[in-house]
Amino acid sequence: MQDELKEKMRRWCSKQERCMGDVRRKLEGQTDDQDSIIAILQGLVEDGFISDERFLTSYVRTHADHKAWGPRKIAHGLRVKGFSIADSKAAAAAHPQAAYQASLASLVERRRTELPEKRERVIRFLVARGFAVNDILRAIKEAEKR
Repeated sequence: MQDELKEKMRRWCSKQERCMGDVRRKLEGQTDDQDSIIAILQGLVEDGFISDERFLTSYVRTHADHKAWGPRKIAHGLRVKGFSIADSKAAAAAHPQAAYQASLASLVERRRTELPEKRERVIRFLVARGFAVNDILRAIKEAEKR
């Protein structure tokens, strides 16, 4: 049973970067034996199938560059995954700030036609995307200059 679960988790982890919390939750749905879960997790870490450091880097890069999330939303998403507040903030801060600023500028430019009459709505949208209000106001000011 344990070897079968370990092989199943190896296949699952080889398809996409996973964190320890995701694998633990998946295993807890498969078995109640905590000793087996711990042994499988340790084996996956030793074999290189799970690495929280790799996961953090991948998660931040994917969500910042491809989904245009700001650092606050990324940090919150990592906390939901089970990472500590410090690890979440550190991982989000490790991503280049220029990438966040470029994403913010792109989002502001995309919503630029709404700015004069629906400014608050655009600001709420950008805050929900995880950007700081000061950065949002600065980006809007820059967009209005053009």
